[in-house]
Parts: sequence; C-alpha cells; structure tokens
Amino acid sequence: MHLRRTSLVTGFLLCAAMTAWSQGTDPMLYQRWNIMDINRLRTKFNNTGQLCDGNEQIVSLVRPPAFEYPNGSGLDWGQCVAIVMGAPGVQDTGAVGGTNPTFLEYCDGAMDEGPAAFWDPEHYAPYPEVVNPSSPGAPLSTDTTTWPTAGPQHGWPALIPGTSDPLVVGPEGWPGLGPGGQRLADQETYSVMYGWQGRKTGTGDDRRWLRTHVEMRGMAWTGELYQDFIVWHFVIRNIGTAPISGLRVGVHSDFGYLPYAFNQNGYHDDRHYYQPAMQLAYGTASVISELDPRTGGTLDASQIALSGTLPLRMPGPTRRAKTYDAFHFWVDATTSKGNGASKELYFRYNLANLYDPRDSDKDGIDDDFDMNGVADTLEGLDGRYTGSGADGLQVLGSDSLTLAPGQTDTLIFATVFGLTKDQLFKNSTRALTLYHSGWKPVKAPQSPRVEIVPGDARDTVYWSLESERETKFEGYKIYRSVDGGVTWGTDKFTDFSGTTHYIPLGQYDRTDNISGHYTTLPEFAWFNLGTETGLPRTKIVTARDRLKIFKEGDTVRVFVDDQVINGMQYRYYVAAYDTGNGITGPLESTPASIPKAGTNTVETVPRSAVATNSLQQVRVVPNPYVVGSGWEQGKERQIQFTHLPESGTIRIFNAAGELVRTIVHDAQTSIAPSIETWNLMNENKQLVAPGLYFFHLDSPIGAARGKFIVIQ
Repeated sequence: MHLRRTSLVTGFLLCAAMTAWSQGTDPMLYQRWNIMDINRLRTKFNNTGQLCDGNEQIVSLVRPPAFEYPNGSGLDWGQCVAIVMGAPGVQDTGAVGGTNPTFLEYCDGAMDEGPAAFWDPEHYAPYPEVVNPSSPGAPLSTDTTTWPTAGPQHGWPALIPGTSDPLVVGPEGWPGLGPGGQRLADQETYSVMYGWQGRKTGTGDDRRWLRTHVEMRGMAWTGELYQDFIVWHFVIRNIGTAPISGLRVGVHSDFGYLPYAFNQNGYHDDRHYYQPAMQLAYGTASVISELDPRTGGTLDASQIALSGTLPLRMPGPTRRAKTYDAFHFWVDATTSKGNGASKELYFRYNLANLYDPRDSDKDGIDDDFDMNGVADTLEGLDGRYTGSGADGLQVLGSDSLTLAPGQTDTLIFATVFGLTKDQLFKNSTRALTLYHSGWKPVKAPQSPRVEIVPGDARDTVYWSLESERETKFEGYKIYRSVDGGVTWGTDKFTDFSGTTHYIPLGQYDRTDNISGHYTTLPEFAWFNLGTETGLPRTKIVTARDRLKIFKEGDTVRVFVDDQVINGMQYRYYVAAYDTGNGITGPLESTPASIPKAGTNTVETVPRSAVATNSLQQVRVVPNPYVVGSGWEQGKERQIQFTHLPESGTIRIFNAAGELVRTIVHDAQTSIAPSIETWNLMNENKQLVAPGLYFFHLDSPIGAARGKFIVIQ
C-alpha cells in the first residue's frame, strides 16, 4: 500500500462534483464505451468499471461484443464483469457519502445487469478531464481520437483527476503504466472515476456510498503467448477525510455459455469451478453442444469456450483472494447462498461470503456444493456449481483492509479464455508469468507489413523484410482464410493441450541447417521449423506495381496464390517465426484483428478486369447455383455477375417474365469493381423459388443478356 497526502484536494474536488450534480450537471454525460480488440478476445468496456455488457434482462440494452472469443467468431460469452467494493455500515462520516441512519453495509458496484437487485443505478462517475467530449469512445491507446484534448500534456491533464498526484504521460502521448508513462501493452485503456450517489432520485439508506476514487486500465497484448487474455488494473484510493474500515474489493464475474441475450432459444446451464492454486474462478457450459446463435446449427464441445477470472494481485495484506462465492442470479436471492440483491446483502453474502452453506469450513471459499458439510474434493467430487439457465455467477473478494485518507491499494486480474480446460489453465499460467515478469512479454519476430493485389484468379501478396532483422528469425508462414479469419485453412491438428493449429498455405525458411520439428521443449514438439526451402523471392517495387504502402525502390518479398476463385473473399496473414529464444519454444506472429494493408493481415477478392468496350464476357457464377455451395459467404446465399463494367443496372426476371429484382452496380460500393452480388432475395426480401431466371444488364458501354438456374 502507498500513503499519499491527497485527501484535502480530493475531498474538495469530490464535494465540487457533488455540488455540480445537485445544480443539474450530469457527470454521466461523460460515460463512454469502447472496444478492446487487438487479440483473440474482444469486448466492449466503459470508463466506469464495467468490462462487458451482455445485459440479460433487457436484450435491447446489450452492447456487443461482450467477451467475444475467438475475435471475429460472433460468439459472445459475457454478461457482466465489473469491479465491486464495500465495507461495514459503521464508518466515520468523512469516509462515506449520503445517509445511513441504520448503519447498513456499503457496497458500490460497477455492474449493470438490468433493473434487478442493487446494481441498476450508477455507482461510479467518470472524471471529464480524461474524456474527449467530442468522441463517443472511452480512451484507448490505439485510437487517438478518443484522447482528451484540453490538458497541457498532449491533451491530458497535469494531475490525476481528483488528486494532487502528477499524471505521467509517455513519449507517445499516452499515460502508460511503465517508466516515464511508457505504454506496456499493445493496446491499453485509461479512465478515472469516483464513487457517488448515482442519478436515481430519492433519499434514504440506498443513497449511500464510499468516498473512493479509481484509476482503471485495461491491457492487451498480441503474440501467441498472450492472445487469449486481457489484464485489468485498478488503483483504489480513499478520497475522504477519514479511514474506510473493513473495506473489501472484488470482481463480479457473470459469464454465460451462451448468455440469453445472444442465444435466446438455446442456452443451457452453466458449470462454475474454482482452482485454488491459481485462485482461478472459471466456468463453461454444462452440455457438450449448444445451439449456434449465428446459424441455428450446433456448436460442438470444441467450439464452446471456457472463461476464467484470474487474480494477479488483490488488495489487502496477503494480496490474495480471500473469498470465492458461486451463486445464482435469482434463485435463493436475499439468502446466504444466493444473490444478495441489495447493497448490504451483496456485501454480506457475496463479497464477504458470510454464512454460506456451500463453504464447509467457513474460510470464505465455497467448496461444498452438495451442502452436506464436507468439501466436495474430500468426497471425490469436482467442486462444481451448476447455474441453471445460464444464470450462475462468481465473485472473488479481497481481504478486509483499512484504507486511510489518501491511501491506495491495487486490484489486478485477468479475464482468460480457452477452448479446452488445458488451454484455459495454460493461458492463465501465461498471464501469471507475464505479471511476475513486470509486464515484459516474450514475443515472436516483428510482424511484416503486408499488401495484397488481386488479379484474375490470382492474389499477389507483398510484404516487408523487418522481421528478418531479429537474431532468431527463421522463416515465414502464409495462411489463408475463406471465413473472415475464423479458421485459417482446411488442414489442422491439435497440440498436447488441445490447441488447434492450421497447416499454412505456404511455408518458407532459411537454409541454415535448422529444419523439422522442434525438439528442445516437449510441449513445442508439434512446431514445424521448415524444410530448408529458402525464403521467398524479393523484388524492387516499381511504379508499375501500383502499391500503396510500399514506395518505389522498396524491397519486398512476394507470394502468388493462383488457387483462388474470382469473386470469393479471401483473408491472408503472413506470420514470421523464430527458432525459440531460450525461454520458450518457437513463436510465430499472430494475425492482426482487423485486416488492413500495413498490418500482417489483409483481405481481398480476386476478379477479372473491368469491362471497358465489350460485354461478351459477362457471366453469372455459379451457374447453376446450388444451395449450400462454397459460394455462400457464411449463411448468406449469393450469386455473382462477373466481368462487369464500372457501372450499370441489372434486372432479374423469372421464367414468367416478371421482374424479380433490380440491382444497381457501382464499382465504388460493390465487392469488386467488375463483380456484383445478389442474395437471391426479391424486392420484398423473400427468397426466390428454384427455377430458370434471366438477367438484363444496361450500362454506359452497352447491354447484355443471359440466363441462369437456381437449384434447391
């Protein structure tokens, strides 16, 4: 803990904020949301302590993505993850706000799960000094438009809002956690908030809060070792004028597999577990298959995620979690084995975990889910809590501590994911290792910058040579996806932990007598170092190449993929890999979460050239169209008109001569300048029947006609 003399300043500023609210200024006007999306985990968070919002009670209020995993899959596993803190009801008036005539416990939570229980009103308000009023997004290191603009340090204030402590801003203009304000992670968030009364009108015991101040950071890394978790860092400060006694700080973790808001017709019970060595609270679905909310099909066990909340540092003298409570969102509410559902009962029954019949030895850790007075592990059971209807949740709580005025303590935890239990535990170990290293990641070689040029039935991939400057660099792997990066090829295998790996479209390695499978560390024996192929050819960029990110005279490597179909969308990424670095086995760079020229991940549609003086090559593909063919992008039915000019109007008629659909083709908005798509819907957005169809194209260079068949 660190004692800082900020109480007089912060007390004055907090009083000023409360006065402003009483005079009609709403501090929640500065609440913002944004998305962390740089690795395989993607979630929308806010600047008042909530890390996802899969609000289960009011579906229309859901803010996806809510811990989507893997990134881009469209599968969300989160309902509400947020910080919560509370204290006994007997406190000095300088430590608390509001009224509390009957001395009920205090409990401030950042979670919003709808109108039930005590967590509907806001418990924390954001400081406007670290918000850009012109941006809808919470501050994110990778988006400068979300950074504040009014302060003296690249727009940031000189002091941490609400304190007399300096806000250290690094050379990039971002207030990182590293020395001199350096950014530690590849993507970070930064927000500051304070406990307050909320906007709810009325008086009484419910209008009570702790005088706390919270600095919030999220940190995410790319790279094979770190792509399955996000770290959350909270500094809690007493901004009152008296000590807060008996303070407890915790994490409210409500994951669903899959949550109601994202799968209203197919959700099942959850299973929740606690791994005491790592203090990992984790869970998954109770069945081996789930309804796929994207397609209506079935997700098998290999596609159902496991998620966990991993404490890295808890407030209090031991820095470890003191309590673990697993309970149901509404079953047994207001009892010692259920959801507290009010400030005082949530503090008592969930955060402090008092009187719980599932805690066999009353040490604060639930371990007896058949409630027979004997820990499940002593009976050979797996220590599982089953939450019916995807409504189970978990709370991890800290020691009881006293926080003096101006004093701070720190909560750090990771939200970790995997597709098997072994993966989840391995990723949790990696998060712990990263924390204990002082946030010094071990990474693959730098990712190359990539650009792609589509052609007629071919894609040409160009990339830079920066990766090759690294001492342990060994080669490149080129991957291709036809489903937007959900999978990276048709050939794959699983390693010893159950992690899926894809066979690359192409692999090239140095001729250096290093080849075959890695042998030093057994857990990396699956990694193929290459076959001494040599690296791909290089070329000097010329003006004729018409590249955008590479300049004339640049040296690039080149890969040509001529096994593609015009009109299909392909995503590529180029991974640089090494030979191992003495700490871990070989590592390869991971794909960028958003495909873009200049990253290592790009997307394109191969196509023929635009028609300029003749329409003789205009075609419908595939023809005939068979429902369920490879041309369908996801679950969308699609045919394409190819070899088109830059503009034109396509009219589609059925065999009776009735107009079915009119499509305006524009090279600027179509999937490719020479291609237009049709989803087999008529003007009334109904699927057309199987049969014979005709099309008529009118364009500035002439007209064309043709026919095609749709087969069910």
